[in-house]
Amino acid sequence: MSVDEILFHKVDVLAPCALGRRARCDIDSAPAGPIIAGAANNQLAQGQDGMALLAADILYAPDYVINAGGIISVAREYYGGATQAQVTTEIQGIPQRLTEIFERARRESRTTNAVADQMARERLARRPQQLVA
Repeated sequence: MSVDEILFHKVDVLAPCALGRRARCDIDSAPAGPIIAGAANNQLAQGQDGMALLAADILYAPDYVINAGGIISVAREYYGGATQAQVTTEIQGIPQRLTEIFERARRESRTTNAVADQMARERLARRPQQLVA
């Protein structure tokens, strides 16, 4: 069985964790499961693949949102100034951010990847001083 056959077999949650760029809009049959949420970087082959998932009524959880815990921890360690409790609190906010992405995407009839990208840009624009070491 090929990787595509395995990935697009009937599942509830498709969780690509090793290979990115697997959710492609050029595949004739969309994933049978209602959710794609995995740890692989760049799960979508292209940004517009989010539209194909939306059209197929598949909920996509952007990898960099659901995997943010590691980068939050590393960034706070690198830049300093945060206690373990503060890092834990920030990490515990990931589900709420994901919920906000899902709700905003539904409300605005947009893809979750487009909303997540926009929210990331908005967040970075609010904190430019923290990006410079």
